[in-house]
Amino acid sequence: MADCNLAPLSPYVPTAEKPWNEQRVKHLYARIGYGITAAEIPDILSKNPVEYIESLVDEAFNLPVFPKPDWADWKPGQFNEEDGTEHYIIYTQFVTDWINEKLKRPLRDKIALFWSNVLVTKFEDYYYAPFLYQYVTNLQRNALGNYRTFIREMGLEHSMLIFLNGFQNNKWQPNENYARELFELFTLGLDNGYTENDIKETARAFTGYNGADLENYIIYFTPFTHDNGLKTIFGETANFDYNGVIDLLFEKKGDLICRHICGKIYRHFVNAEGNDNIIQQLADIMLANDFELLPVFKALFCSEHFFDATEFNTHIKSHIEYFTGIIKQFNYTLNYEEGNAMIWYSSSLGQTYFDPVDVAGWKEDKSWIDSGSLLVRWLYSEWMYGGLIWQNQDFVVSYLKNLTNNSNDVEFVVRTVVDQFFVSGLASQADYDRLLIAFKADLPENYYEQGLWNLDWEKDFICWQTNLLLNEMARLPDVTLC
Repeated sequence: MADCNLAPLSPYVPTAEKPWNEQRVKHLYARIGYGITAAEIPDILSKNPVEYIESLVDEAFNLPVFPKPDWADWKPGQFNEEDGTEHYIIYTQFVTDWINEKLKRPLRDKIALFWSNVLVTKFEDYYYAPFLYQYVTNLQRNALGNYRTFIREMGLEHSMLIFLNGFQNNKWQPNENYARELFELFTLGLDNGYTENDIKETARAFTGYNGADLENYIIYFTPFTHDNGLKTIFGETANFDYNGVIDLLFEKKGDLICRHICGKIYRHFVNAEGNDNIIQQLADIMLANDFELLPVFKALFCSEHFFDATEFNTHIKSHIEYFTGIIKQFNYTLNYEEGNAMIWYSSSLGQTYFDPVDVAGWKEDKSWIDSGSLLVRWLYSEWMYGGLIWQNQDFVVSYLKNLTNNSNDVEFVVRTVVDQFFVSGLASQADYDRLLIAFKADLPENYYEQGLWNLDWEKDFICWQTNLLLNEMARLPDVTLC
C-alpha cells in the first residue's frame, strides 16, 4: 500500500495538482497533532508550507520541558504511602496537564508520546511520581535532539533502571535484560548486527548501578559492584563501561541504528506499511547529521512524499489520538475530573499513558481496531460528547455559531461540523445524509424549509441535536482514520 506513494523526499512545492489547501493542512495536523480547528486554517494557508513547517519543528525543538512541580523533589516520606493512591492522583493530574499542553503546541509532545512507545518504561512497575516526571521530561528534552544522547540518558533513568532490571545488574550476577532490549528494540532491531555474546558482554559493562539511597529514593553507581574486566563487544576488546558501550554502539553500528529508528518514525507518522526507499533516505540524513533527529523530522514533514494524496486517511488512530482529537475539535481545556475519565477510557481499551503493554510497546495500526474496541470507542465517545456538551452548553452553542458564521442552513451546519473531523470529508453523500437525519431529530421538516430553525433556539435543543450528530459520527469507520 505504501509503495503506491512514489513521491520523493524533496520539499513539497504546491501545484495545481497538489495545492496547499485545507485538506493538506488537516492531513498535516492529523499526523503532527490531534487535528486542527476551522478558525486556525486560513492563517496557515497564507504561509509557505515548507517555511511554516520548519518553523513549527524549530519551535518544538526549543520548547522548555514542563516546569518542575513541587512533588518532583519530594522524598518518599512526603507522600501518603498508606494506600498508594497519592502517586496515582499525581499521575492523573500530570497527564491531564500534559494533554492540555499538547493540544496547544502538539508537535513536540506528539513526538514525545511516540518515543514513549519506543524507549518504553512502565509507570505501574516503578510507581513513583518523581520518576515519572524525570522520564517524561527526558522524552520532551530529547524528542527532536540527538539520538545517541537520548539513548545515553534514557538508559540511566530511574524508571528504566527499575523496569529493565539495571539496578539488579552486578558483577556477580549480570542481568542481561537492558542490554538485550537496547540492541533488539532501542537501536538495532531484532537479530540485526549483534550476537548473544555481545549481549552478555554488554551486560557486564552495564553493571554497577546498584546503590540505593532509600531515604531519598535514588539509585546511584557503586564502583565495587561494577565488572572491571575486559569485554569483547562487536569484535572490540577493552574494559568497557556504560559510556564506552554507547560510544562503541553508535560508532560501529550507526547505519543500522539510523535505519531501524527511521523505520519506526516513518511507520508511525506516515504509513504503517513502510517504504524502504524513503526510510533509507531518512536514515542517510540521520547518519550524515551525527544522529540528530531534527533534520530527519524536517525532511519528512516538509516532503512531497508526506503530502502525497495516497497518504491521506491511511493512519489508524490510537485510542489516545482518538480521544484527544475529540477534545481538540472543541478547542476545549480538560479539568482533572475529565482528564481522569479520558485516561480511563483509553486505559480500558489497552492504551495507558506512559504504561505500554510490554517493552516492545503497543503494536499500533490495525491492532487498535477490532469489533470489541470499535464498540467500546463508540460508547466512550458518547459519554465524552455527552459530558462535554451538557456541562458546557454555552460553549457548544458559541462553537457552532463561530464555526458556521451563525448559519440557519441546517445542511451547511451539519456538513461544516462533520468536515471538521475528517481530512477528506466523508466517503459518500449517503453518509452526510445519514448524519443530517440524525441532527434534525424529530423536528418537523417545515421548520427547516421555512428557515424557522436556527442556532439561537433554546440551547438545550441545539445541544441535544449536536449530541445526536456526534454520536452518529462516532459510528462511521472514517472517524478512526487520520
